[in-house]
Formats: sequence, C-alpha cells, structure tokens
Amino acid sequence: MTRRKKAAKRAVAKKPAVVVSVWKDDPESKLGLIDRPVPDLSKAPLRYRIKGAAPAPGRYEVGTPQFRYWAGAEPLRRGGDFWAPLLGVKQWQPGPVLPVSLDKGVDLNAYYDRTELAFFHEKVGGKTYYSGESPDVVCHEMGHACLDAHRPQLFDAPFIEAGAFHESFADMSAILSALQLQEVREAVVADVAAYKSCPVSRCAEQLGAAIRLVDRPAVDPDCLRNAYNAFKYVDPQTLPDSAPATALCAEAHSFSRVFTGAFYEILAGMLRVRSKSPREPDLAAVATDFARLLMDATAAAPVQPNYFAQVASHVIDADTARFAGRYRAVLANVFVKRQIVPKAAVEVLERAPGKASSARYRKAAAPEPPEASVHRVVLDAAEFGLGTEKVLVDAPLERKPVLSVGAGLAHRHGPAEIEHAARRFVKMLVAHDRIDVESGLRHITVTDATPRHVLRKTHVLRPTRQGMKLTRRWFHCRCGLPFRD
Repeated sequence: MTRRKKAAKRAVAKKPAVVVSVWKDDPESKLGLIDRPVPDLSKAPLRYRIKGAAPAPGRYEVGTPQFRYWAGAEPLRRGGDFWAPLLGVKQWQPGPVLPVSLDKGVDLNAYYDRTELAFFHEKVGGKTYYSGESPDVVCHEMGHACLDAHRPQLFDAPFIEAGAFHESFADMSAILSALQLQEVREAVVADVAAYKSCPVSRCAEQLGAAIRLVDRPAVDPDCLRNAYNAFKYVDPQTLPDSAPATALCAEAHSFSRVFTGAFYEILAGMLRVRSKSPREPDLAAVATDFARLLMDATAAAPVQPNYFAQVASHVIDADTARFAGRYRAVLANVFVKRQIVPKAAVEVLERAPGKASSARYRKAAAPEPPEASVHRVVLDAAEFGLGTEKVLVDAPLERKPVLSVGAGLAHRHGPAEIEHAARRFVKMLVAHDRIDVESGLRHITVTDATPRHVLRKTHVLRPTRQGMKLTRRWFHCRCGLPFRD
C-alpha cells in the first residue's frame, strides 16, 4: 500500500460516523436525546418514503424542521427493522413503499389509511405540538400498518374488539419499538421487572399533555394512554359509547387498554421468568419473545366478536408450541385475572407438563389461516339516523379448531350474534360521529384546508346497488376527543 493510500485510510478511520440526533422516547418522557445511525428508509422489505426533501443528516436543534424530520424517520426505521422478520411479509398493504407525511396539517392527530402514515401539528396553550416528532406516535401508527400487512382481515372487521385490538397492537408496537434501544432498556428494566409505570408504559406523553389542555378527562394524567393499568375485560357491547379516561367505554382507544394492560403485566412476568435479576439483554429477549407469540396468535386467531379472547388463547397455545410452555403460568394468570380468558379454558394446560404437551399442541397452535367466510349484515339506516337506505356491513366469519386453550372458547358465533355485534359497532361509530355519510369516498385528499370534523370520520358509507356499504377509511389517534374547527 502506498503512503498516500495509507494516509487516506487513516483519514477515513478518523472521520466520525454520520449520525442523527433524535428522541429516545416521547419528547416529554424525560429520557432525552440520543445519537443514532442515519436511517435507511429504502431498506427492504418495509420501505418508507417521507414526502418532501430530506435534510442532510446531522445533529439539529430541537424544534427545527430538520430535527423533526430525523426524529420521525429514525423510529420508523427502527420499528420497521424490529417487525419485518416477525411479520414475514414482503411489503405493506399499500405496496412496496409506505408514504409518510410528517406534517399533514393542523390537528392533534395522526392516522394510517392504507395509503400513507400521516402526522399533524397543533398550537395549544402557546406551544406547537408535532405528533410526528414523537417516537411513540410514529411507532403507534406504524404498528397499524404492520398489523394490516400481517392480518388485513382486521382492517374492516365491524367488531368493537377487532378495532380495539388494532389500537392495542399499535400501542404495543410503540412500546416494543422503544425497547429496541439499549439505552431505553437500561433506563426501564428495573421498573418493568417490578411492574411499575415507567417511560415505556406511558404512551405519547406529549400528545397527551396537549389534549389535556383541551379536554382534561379525555386522557390519562401523565400521558395519552398508560399500559400500566388495572382494567379488566367486560363485554364492550354492554359498555357505554363514551367515558372519561378513568373508565372503559365501547370506543376503540378506550377499550384497547384492557389488552395493552395485560401485555405490559405479562412483559413484567416474562422478564422475571427469564431471570431473578433481569438486565437489559433480558428485556430485549422477552420483548422479542412476546412479539413472536403475538404474530403466531394473530395469524391463527379467528376474527370474531370476542377477538381479545381469541388472540389471548392463541398466545398461550403459541407459547406451548414455540417455547414448550416456558411462559405459560404468566400468560394464563394474567389473561385469566384480566378476565380476557375464562379459567376453564386454561385448566387443560395446567394438567399437562410443558415439554410433553408441546408436540401435541404445535400443529393446532401453528399460525395457519383460519377458515374464513363473510356474513353480510343488512341494517336499516334510519335506525341510526343515517338516512333511508340500507346499510351493508360485511363481517368476517372465521373459525379454526384448536386442541388446547381455544377449546374453552369453542362456542361459534352464528349470524345472529354477528349481526348483534355489527349493529353495536355501528351504534358506537354514530355516537362518536365517525361515519362520513356524504362523500362516498374511501380515500380523501387531506390538506391544510381539510376541516377537522372531516378528519374524525374513520368510516364512510359508499353507494352500491344493494345499499350503502360501510367501509373503514383509516385508524386515527384521537381517542374520541371532540374536534375544534
């Protein structure tokens, strides 16, 4: 090697790696900033394209557009890298590349609509809040896109629990994506192991603080939603349409907290199973273990009105098949305590040794698609004040025989029960003014001028020859909070 080449090599070695400065967690979580490698948004299979020009990578001052760009881009890549090998898909539902709008307009909002991820800004109390600046919000919306790529049948399922699980999965995605940072794991491992509230359990502190200034009862006192909670399952069809954050209601974000709370309690228990004195590598391991169980369960669980129980039972079965029942006691105890799964459904496993039973249940718990069909529910629009035509609601009717925990949930939902669940779902949407009855458009072009009452419409009635078909437009993060135009 020549002297010149040696000098050039030394110069390259001394050159600092290009990094970007981003939040470790939510901007108000107190964990602060971290330098991260420049994210490659074009990395397959979960590619992104942020709309607009990308600033040069670097450390930018908090509050600048350049900082907000990388504060949104880095968690997108980190979350995508975590989920990609677990989802086992080759692309997003919208296609090979998922477009991202980091600042779509004015609102305390964000959404995923099968065409893009979109984030907003809003000035409240003299401060401007950008939802796309928070890794919690970014990885929540990305979680919707991940679940949609993995289990697209859930997107339009007209059951309260299906929508609530989508919101829970998105919150779990925010937590699991945060735990991909070693510095975050080191900061929270003791609290998670002790099952306490901590920065990762508190989802979207900044957005929650902004909403609290507008409507204090609508959110938790320290964040948007806290995974550290004591909520237990109640049939959501029996709950009121609305409630303050201190109680459950039939609205998806509110009811999602039942499953998210169980997840966080399970994560703490899995961590203690792995080690009596857990450290950050143990937290990384159980985060991935639970994500694997979740992927197995959501692939296998039939979409039915009692979807929480279906997923929970398949999580327990997946643990038997994948880990020979290593986490069985934790999973069963929490899901039973939270009343998501009846105790009778897990008794068969309590009588079976883990390793001996794993082969028996492996085939039944395998993530194979359930038997699927569609039941069309025809409702009278006048019943809901939606006009005089018929409202058509296509409901999935899925079944899958199982040998273990799911056997305790063997009751099959017939047409009458499907119709009752769909009717209750539509009633909840109407109560929250979530249905667009005018445009008939599945997709709308959102701009700065789009009235915010339009952004609350998660569903649309689309004209067909048989009547007006109910279709989901997007998942958004508004928690039922009234919109202010």
